[in-house]
Amino acid sequence: MINKLSSSSKSTMFKRIMTAIILLAILIPCLVFGDFFFFALIFIFACIGIHEAIKAPGPHKYPLYIEIIVYLFVLSFIFWPFIRNLINQGSLTSEILNLNGLFISLAAIFFYILVLFLIAIYSKKFQLSDATYLLTVSIVLALGFQSLLYCRYLPASSGVKTFNNSIITLGDGNYTSVHNFFSDAYASANLNQKYSSSLFVVYLILGTWGADVGAYFFGVFFGKHRMNPRISPHKTWEGFIGGAIFSILLSLGFAAILEYCFNCPLIPGLMQFSYSPLLEKLHILNGTAWPFITILSILMPIIGNIGGFAFSLIKRQFGIKDFGFLFPGHGGIIDRFDSVFTNATFASFLLMFMINSFNIL
Repeated sequence: MINKLSSSSKSTMFKRIMTAIILLAILIPCLVFGDFFFFALIFIFACIGIHEAIKAPGPHKYPLYIEIIVYLFVLSFIFWPFIRNLINQGSLTSEILNLNGLFISLAAIFFYILVLFLIAIYSKKFQLSDATYLLTVSIVLALGFQSLLYCRYLPASSGVKTFNNSIITLGDGNYTSVHNFFSDAYASANLNQKYSSSLFVVYLILGTWGADVGAYFFGVFFGKHRMNPRISPHKTWEGFIGGAIFSILLSLGFAAILEYCFNCPLIPGLMQFSYSPLLEKLHILNGTAWPFITILSILMPIIGNIGGFAFSLIKRQFGIKDFGFLFPGHGGIIDRFDSVFTNATFASFLLMFMINSFNIL
């Protein structure tokens, strides 16, 4: 039986749809153009997300000096690889945006722990729970934002930076190497790498938000059985299953249309359905690529839901409905991107394992 929509549900649905349209109008151009456009967008989103995480326990919970410390460390976690590239190259060019993997400095994490626990030792108002909360949410946010940068910039790079630099034959009969595979594969297919390299992040967003959209509508119309009312009272099993099916069909359909209709794999050699000479040179499944993109599509609604529940747990702990109010009907940056963070991080680890031939990183 289909649930009847109340006037408040109709109003909320309309508000969420309009906000999503505006958000996409901002996100898509920065994502497609990439380079410093996407870098600037992630920097702005990261600053807002850090602010939301700091204010979640209460608007005046932490003094200014603690807020500054959190900002400095989290931003350094996210952007240190690019700062290091800038220092090494000595000039502000798009080359500094090369990102060969996720990297958060262990030294920076150590000093961050040291500073947080030092404050907890000497401040009566800053408890152990505050230190552990800020440490945990800082690392999660840093991984999420850096993963989005990695998933955007990896396909835009020249190729895979490994010790293996074997020669690979492309579909047009030309040759390339592992280190230059991406740029030559895009050129071989007559694709503009600058724009086509954005499609993997589009795929992640479709798979993640597709699950959210499907779960919302299936939950509104068919939801009966609550998944976890203690943490997220509005999520239902009917919504989750409907959202998962919609997400898988949407993400796999998007990838299939790109590859078979436009000859444009999500990431040439790594995320595609057809045989991959790159994976063969990396000694992965004799070049069979389809299991990886299929597994990722299947797992995205599951992993995304775990991320959503994790941040909902934080909200229930602090008695707040949303982390922020930037997007009416959706909450703040963290509310809108919590599932994207976990899916992007998982996808980044999967890509890193593939590039390293599934050796332990």
